[in-house]
Amino acid sequence: MNPNREFCASAYVIDPRTKRILLVRHKDYDRWTQPGGHIEENEIPEEAAVRETYEETGIKIKILGVHFPREEDYIRPLGIQRNRSNNGTFIDIIYPAIPIRDMEPKMNEESSSIRWFSREELDNINVFEDIKITMDYILREYF
Repeated sequence: MNPNREFCASAYVIDPRTKRILLVRHKDYDRWTQPGGHIEENEIPEEAAVRETYEETGIKIKILGVHFPREEDYIRPLGIQRNRSNNGTFIDIIYPAIPIRDMEPKMNEESSSIRWFSREELDNINVFEDIKITMDYILREYF
């Protein structure tokens, strides 16, 4: 077992009008995935998900969910994924989110492409299966 563990946060950004999901083509994996990345020192996971989404796509988002168990607590994540690679384990705290303005993605050095996809389009692109499962859940529970 590789003891290297890194904490990350990501956002499943869905446009409530079109029900499309925002994905980035990850250069290292050559797959479409949700925007996200490492949680920085003194940053909470929801802040990291918002920051990483903006850095990777140029789109500002609002995290959906409830503060639990108290209103002054952090937003309860949708889930916590364990993603393994040759470099160790990435513990990804995932959140559902919606864009709050400027729906046009902006390219950067981390992604080879950024696009909005319908759920049906996910069946025809190189995407991790859990993205389909998670999008189905968010569409059912939040929209």
